[in-house]
Amino acid sequence: MPATARAACVLPRLLTNATWADLEALVQARGAAILACDAARQLAVDVHDAEHADEAAWLADPQEKPR
Repeated sequence: MPATARAACVLPRLLTNATWADLEALVQARGAAILACDAARQLAVDVHDAEHADEAAWLADPQEKPR
């Protein structure tokens, strides 16, 4: 599995002396970070799966095997 799919998401954290506005901004920033992380992971998994599907198709095709 690609490293991108294994890497932990880095999410913004709330400051120690946060205000209500900081909390609202954090909720939006965390939501955006989660969506970006999920999209990157899904892309890595899709590429990994596609690579294995291509390998399986190549191995199953007798015309493609070296003689």
